Amino acid sequence: MLQKKSCFIKMKNYLLVLSVFSLVFSLSVIGQDIHFSQYNLTPLVVNPAQAGAYRSLEVIANYKTQWTSISPNGYKTMMLSYDGRLMQKKWKSRWLATGVNLFNDKAGDGNMKTMQVNAYVGYHTQLSQRSTLGGALVGGFAQRSIDYSKLTWDSQYISGTFDPAAQNNEPVGDTKYGYPDLGLGILYQYTKGQLYSSTNDMLIIHSGFAITHLNKPKYAFYNSNERLFTKITGHADALIGIKNTNICILPGVIYMRQGPASEVIPGCYFRYMLKESSKLTGYVKGASVMVGTSLRVKDAFIPSVQFELAEYTIGFSYDMNLSALKTATSGKGGFEISLRYGLPNPFLYKSAASFE
Repeated sequence: MLQKKSCFIKMKNYLLVLSVFSLVFSLSVIGQDIHFSQYNLTPLVVNPAQAGAYRSLEVIANYKTQWTSISPNGYKTMMLSYDGRLMQKKWKSRWLATGVNLFNDKAGDGNMKTMQVNAYVGYHTQLSQRSTLGGALVGGFAQRSIDYSKLTWDSQYISGTFDPAAQNNEPVGDTKYGYPDLGLGILYQYTKGQLYSSTNDMLIIHSGFAITHLNKPKYAFYNSNERLFTKITGHADALIGIKNTNICILPGVIYMRQGPASEVIPGCYFRYMLKESSKLTGYVKGASVMVGTSLRVKDAFIPSVQFELAEYTIGFSYDMNLSALKTATSGKGGFEISLRYGLPNPFLYKSAASFE
């Protein structure tokens, strides 16, 4: 399970502290990544090769809260990303891709923070009129920090009562450290037909593979032998237009493996075109709504809704916990909101691999 785990949780109920802390400690050594649920709105997190793959320019902002039902200081993750294309007008059937993202993750009573900036560079080429192949490299630097003075420990609970003056007798290490991070990915696209039109005969297929944390950086405050496991990601999705209707079906699946942990996320969404954009005047803006769900196997059920209006997309999702942790969370997981601005307007171009 590649879900983020809180390392230290302050609870009034001693037994609940012990059970949650034991679960968290056993999994925290895996070294988990940031975790978003709206994967179509976090393309650079899934695969570096998605930089510059779908639009000439896009900017995405994401915000996620997680496990606040256990502690008010649960996970809060913010990310801002940009990606786009270079040289496409000159080269026509091939282009360079660039991107950058910045995220900040804050967790737990210990105010544990991770801040990372990544830069992406890639190349995409048209294999045929309907298919493209691309690849990209990503390099970044992360810094983690923690405030030990805000933590509470099992040894400070005396006969079920918390004593802040009690010695914790716990080894502590660095309050902050940094590390470089490297990765790469490849992506194949197949497109045909027209989307956002009365014909609606579009078929889009994406399939990709990525390897991140290639350098296995240090990932611990006081254990120099703990490393962030290399993560392997495979993903495939499709957009299938139902001809002469306003409906598209979007099935997909993501598989991730990071050290001994693995995760499978199948999902399916339905998109309904509310209004077709005017290609003559441009005054009438195209609009659509997408609803569906995905399943983080053995962990969470994730309903989602997204709205598109011309160049803008806004998405909402909620993780409903299904794992053993639901006893502590009452099934409550995390809320996520995403906002994307992308060019060209998707209601005006013919395919994801448009070379106009």
